Amino acid sequence: MVGTLARHLIDPTLQERLAPVLEERAPRVDAGDVPAQSSIDLLVAEGLLPAVDHTAPVVPAPVELVQAGELLATVAWFDLASAFSLWCHVVTLVYLAFSEPGSPLREGVLPELISARRYGSTALATALGHVQTGRPLPVTARQRNGALTLDGFVPWASNLTGRFLVVTPAQAAHGTLVVAVPGEAAGVTVEPYPRLLALQATASSSLRFASVDLPVTWVLARDVRAFLRVVQPAFLALQASFCWGLAARALSEAHAALRGVNEVFRKELEAAWREAERLAGALRESLATALQPVDEIQRRAVLELRLAAMRLACSAVALEAKVKGGQAYRAESPTARRQREAAFLPIQTPTEGQLLWELQLLNSSA
Repeated sequence: MVGTLARHLIDPTLQERLAPVLEERAPRVDAGDVPAQSSIDLLVAEGLLPAVDHTAPVVPAPVELVQAGELLATVAWFDLASAFSLWCHVVTLVYLAFSEPGSPLREGVLPELISARRYGSTALATALGHVQTGRPLPVTARQRNGALTLDGFVPWASNLTGRFLVVTPAQAAHGTLVVAVPGEAAGVTVEPYPRLLALQATASSSLRFASVDLPVTWVLARDVRAFLRVVQPAFLALQASFCWGLAARALSEAHAALRGVNEVFRKELEAAWREAERLAGALRESLATALQPVDEIQRRAVLELRLAAMRLACSAVALEAKVKGGQAYRAESPTARRQREAAFLPIQTPTEGQLLWELQLLNSSA
């Protein structure tokens, strides 16, 4: 059963190749002793980061999203913190795939991300809140003489370490912008990292911009709503991929421990496997088309997919804990780590509430 499931989204060869390294590193990453970004370095060194053809004269530049989904699921099988850090990096690659051919972002910055000479960080949570409820954007942009000045606050972003690039929305005088901001720009400050329940090694915190001057060539898009619409399918499908990887590992662990009185959980486990298989097939289809224009039906489908993958991951780790019993309650156990990691999924943007709210709107307008 496990082998059949793995073939749906996890490449067994890749899984076997990464196991000796990622399995051993997972508790050290969880403890914050090893930065999650080092997993990105490792994958780049192994030539495993999804391909992005930044030289292609098209927008978006081609991105191997199915490969990205497989990689995220496989890394999450071992370590969600590394998978989340990888997702931040990969989704930033996707954002910059929408930069114009020949532009400084396409020619200079995107290759830095591809080679992990710079880590990608996404800060579009406030953009979603702005589009959904009209909440003001906390970053403002003033434009004059071909330059841009940013001021404000990014409440939350990850991969804020070393050389990084954060993509953030900003409110300008006559509309909204999506801006790529290099971490080394004068006026960019990373707030101290707070203590987290899990994912401590992801270098997550807040950012402040104080008179950050950039050339206007660092503007990635000039309409936040339109940009979100084109990147959201890939954004959600890639998130669902790492949710799926965590769920698959928890179900596999539960299956391995299913004996004695815990046989009472067999039907629940089998139903979860079937759901995982269904989601894996839907995820593959979604990843294959996520950079193409979508209609409302496809948009609703990827929102439902992200919601279902998140819920499956949460229920799977709970099932694993029930089957394993007391050993799952030991703070240093992998099962306990997966429970803490899964607690992040319903509150990651889009949160479970935001997903349900958006689906409700789509259903009411259908």
